[in-house]
Amino acid sequence: MNLSDYYREENYIHYSNCHEDYLLLEKYVKNNMKEVLSVAGALDNSLSFLVHKNLRVHAFDCNPSQVKLGKLKICGIKNLSYKNFLILLGVQEGDSLALYNRIRKHLDEDVRKYFDEHLFLIEQGLVNIGRFEQYFHLFRKKIFPLVSGEKNIRAFASAKTLEEQQEIYAKKIKTIRFRLMFKIFFSKTLMAKLGRDKEYFKYSHENLPHILKDRVDSGFNNVLNLTNPYYGYVLNNYYQELPFYLKKENFTKIKANIQNITLEEKNFDDMLDRNYDFMNLSDIFEYMDNSKMSGYSDRIYEHLNKDGIVIFWNMMNVRSLSSLKRISGKNDWLSDRAFFYRDFLVYEK
Repeated sequence: MNLSDYYREENYIHYSNCHEDYLLLEKYVKNNMKEVLSVAGALDNSLSFLVHKNLRVHAFDCNPSQVKLGKLKICGIKNLSYKNFLILLGVQEGDSLALYNRIRKHLDEDVRKYFDEHLFLIEQGLVNIGRFEQYFHLFRKKIFPLVSGEKNIRAFASAKTLEEQQEIYAKKIKTIRFRLMFKIFFSKTLMAKLGRDKEYFKYSHENLPHILKDRVDSGFNNVLNLTNPYYGYVLNNYYQELPFYLKKENFTKIKANIQNITLEEKNFDDMLDRNYDFMNLSDIFEYMDNSKMSGYSDRIYEHLNKDGIVIFWNMMNVRSLSSLKRISGKNDWLSDRAFFYRDFLVYEK
């Protein structure tokens, strides 16, 4: 089986990495917090909360394949050294299949069965097998070199200062051809066909390339690619800067606290059965209409403890919570290293 066939399955891995900046979440963690609700996705950000030994993380996702990927990551952290965990994920070179075989006995039966039937996902490198990641790989390999040339792209990705990066972007990258390619490649039509499920665009009626282009312009002028794990991955198709949970000093803490995370195949509604101090909701409100979103505002308020924090991102659709006080500002927006989104929203009770 290849990845194209795999993406025709009913449930496949949409994201093999998280594409929201954990440092923005970390900024709002308070010392007295205990209970965290977190959208799983690829689980990276949910795991990152475990650098705090006092936090219990309740991660969830409605896609069973994402849950299985997350459980494999948890098992790898429990049972492998730092270096071997990076090899298992495909971040470093090595025998990832041998490492999978070493830990497979520790996996839940359904997770073991899934990856036994999809061993090619491990061989390809787990950080690269999400449909969204493959979309970026296609952009980097086939489209971006037509825009500016390999030499300019490498210089842009490895610029040592923001001033140097800004100059390369203005003179070598941001060409008429770049604007045209960007408009085509990041259109909803092509992205729904190759990068994201078409259902993700059900409630969006805005010009996606226009939204993304303005955000990318701001990001490339305010965030250094060399130290950016999110756009560094897009520009190189590998991590030149590791995301938070994969840095050695953070991995050590996460491993020590790994028993403090649970991961369940559930919808958001099902998780509102207790109160939380922090809710990391990714961009889940993108995929519902405004009336449903409005109904969640009161429910979130009811299940958030006093002084609790709710964070989510908007990309295509403008969503907000009426029942809580918004506390995020312009500096958060400018410093967001994962500048795929138009809004970064933080609310406090």
